[in-house]
Amino acid sequence: MDFVGITSDNNWFKKYPQKIAGEEYLTTSLYFPVMVKGTKEDVLRVTGIKTQTNTQRIKIAKAKAIALQLKRKRNERI
Repeated sequence: MDFVGITSDNNWFKKYPQKIAGEEYLTTSLYFPVMVKGTKEDVLRVTGIKTQTNTQRIKIAKAKAIALQLKRKRNERI
């Protein structure tokens, strides 16, 4: 199937139902007859991205803060 065939009508959803991040619903649109409404959790589930815990967020924030401090010190020396 070529690009036009895959992206036309409902073909993508029919071929890959596991990739739908939310609930499908029909619209009256000529160009987009099927739409998907989903939540952030739906998208994370489909993409396989895991949500971060608070401790992971804190570690990342601390690492970014240290990187910014080092960058500022380096720029002050120049």
